[in-house]
Amino acid sequence: MGNPAIVLGLAFFIVCLVFVLFHSLRIGRLSLLDWSVLAMGGVYGIGWSVVVVVTQSGNNPNWERWILPYSHLYFIHTGLAFVLLISMYLGWLIFGSLFHERGCETPKYRSNSPRNHNKRLLAAMWLLLIVSIVMQWVYTLAYGGFLGILEYSLLIRAGIFPIQNKFSFLRPFGGLAMFASFGFYGLWLSRYRRPAVWFGLPLAVVFSLYILYSWMGRLSMVVYFTTFVLGAILFRKPRPLLLVFTGFTGMVVGLIAVYHISIFLQLKLADNFISFLAKEISFPFVSFFGELAYGKELFRWFKDLFVAPLYLLPSSIWSQWQWVDNIGQVNTALILGAPKGEHGVTGAIPVDLLTLGIMQVSVFGVPVIGFLFGALLRLIQELLQNIPNKGVQSLFEAYLALQIAVRGVFYAQPTLLVGGNFPLIFVCFVIILFLKLPRIRRSKHIISSQKCEETI
Repeated sequence: MGNPAIVLGLAFFIVCLVFVLFHSLRIGRLSLLDWSVLAMGGVYGIGWSVVVVVTQSGNNPNWERWILPYSHLYFIHTGLAFVLLISMYLGWLIFGSLFHERGCETPKYRSNSPRNHNKRLLAAMWLLLIVSIVMQWVYTLAYGGFLGILEYSLLIRAGIFPIQNKFSFLRPFGGLAMFASFGFYGLWLSRYRRPAVWFGLPLAVVFSLYILYSWMGRLSMVVYFTTFVLGAILFRKPRPLLLVFTGFTGMVVGLIAVYHISIFLQLKLADNFISFLAKEISFPFVSFFGELAYGKELFRWFKDLFVAPLYLLPSSIWSQWQWVDNIGQVNTALILGAPKGEHGVTGAIPVDLLTLGIMQVSVFGVPVIGFLFGALLRLIQELLQNIPNKGVQSLFEAYLALQIAVRGVFYAQPTLLVGGNFPLIFVCFVIILFLKLPRIRRSKHIISSQKCEETI
């Protein structure tokens, strides 16, 4: 029973690898689409083979009952993974062609004064850092301040709230410090090394580490540190083949880092790294087999996409609306017997891209979700070109590659992909504000001057 599953996983991995090599060599770089396909090949391919081997050997007892009895669904899973890959590429291509054919190419900044842009970006990063510190201070008042929150971090992560905090909606703003540190480092890479950059970078990094520790987010910590390394690599414009090798090496190193961080934080311990790996990457397959086999939530009719913007609001608001149900909690209730935070359930089972698709209109939802995700990646890729500083652009592209292109495949539920990236959306707003407003003022001045000349 195990051999066909292993062959399916390896075949999918090889196809993903070949796709990335051809696509990246054709366009001369690794795009966000390539990062997603690499992630899919790593987990739906090699990862699936590891899960099967470890589970059949009896070293993955928590998930045996959700994996071993469904061997008849193994081929369907890999088949739909291929459908997801093709539909993502179509979404990337079609959206990109429409974007350019209609003359909507994302405008590149071509200014005679790059230093002026750097000053605006520097001011934006300082604003993000200050807002992060102030909001975190207000948020932690209910727990006893900056250090008091650390005593409640594990309980909050588990969905248990011993203290009712009326400012809980301010918690995501702490993540703004991470983006400030990316911005400072990007400016430094671009040789814009003013005293404000030298002072802001270590301050933002230290406060970001405090935020990440208070969140107890293992993957967030790995993504944060990896962003600096990958951003510096992208800044040097490496060859695609070298970047593919670096990407796979980084994924392996990242998984090892997650394992050791889990030991440090005493979260989800395992006897060895392989058992830990199988346990951690089993959830996409557990969710897929569970949802497809039970069939209780296979026709949500894309409701989760329509309500996605609501997740930008504080959870205390949308959680009161019965018609807005968190698909992640629905999936967790099926697999663990109750949603996170109820009846002793302290963990959650995320919804990956494949499972998100089949929970909309069964297997027919997978190509639709794949197409939309590919279009989203293309949109983000185009918008990145708006950042007028190459260093800052490289850092943000590295973060988006890890957080959206890679993690978005496996944590695809809207509450995480939309609500979980609220700080990112806020950062985009701040950067656009700082870069655009002066230009608008100048254009208005030019218009008013022309009117005066016409009047004269």
